[in-house]
Amino acid sequence: MTTAHPHTATDATPCTAPPTGLRGRKRERTRRAISEAAFRLFAEEGFEAVTLTRIAAEAEVAPATVFTHFASKEDIFFGRGSEFDAALPEAVLPATDSAELLERLHRFYVDCYGMVLTDEGDSLSQARVFARILLGSPALRRSYLPVSRARRRRLLELLVERAGRSAEHPDVRAELELFASFANAVREQAFEALHASLAAGEPPERTREVITTALARGFDRLARAYGGSAVLDAG
Repeated sequence: MTTAHPHTATDATPCTAPPTGLRGRKRERTRRAISEAAFRLFAEEGFEAVTLTRIAAEAEVAPATVFTHFASKEDIFFGRGSEFDAALPEAVLPATDSAELLERLHRFYVDCYGMVLTDEGDSLSQARVFARILLGSPALRRSYLPVSRARRRRLLELLVERAGRSAEHPDVRAELELFASFANAVREQAFEALHASLAAGEPPERTREVITTALARGFDRLARAYGGSAVLDAG
């Protein structure tokens, strides 16, 4: 297999972009307090039974504050994923050719999904709660479809930015759209495998193996299709 290897601490692209400035840090603390309160309620009462007003009371903030940060319960639930997506530009934009792009994307996804398996704090237990709530709620599974589409669009935007003027050609644009769909499909397969393993209560080592295998298999296919392809070279 010609897959990228998980990267070391010295060359890793961080999965999260920390907030900057006093206002940014204060906003992030408020968002996190609302999110943590919501997840406590989701775990105890079920996603469908919890209201935004109830979340505000649990977080000890005004309902208007919740709406300032989140548009809906679904936005709160899937908001944690946006922490990872915020650093995606650092994985995509610096890549100079197709091989480097595939390697950086592969490493980025391995690191981001691996973060939920850390033993630090309550990360693993929170990830298990997230997985069980998601898999147990038909409404949430339906709501995830627009989230996945948005992630594909974000990847495409970065690919277009990276390609520069060449992306103005219809054929190049079509190829970038196709690659974004394929890469997002690999990510989604790993996402599903991750949460199935977490919800089943499998050991972290097994879950990590599941993620690594899913991503390696997917990026091996991408490398076969796009390795050396000029269409993925930076502009």
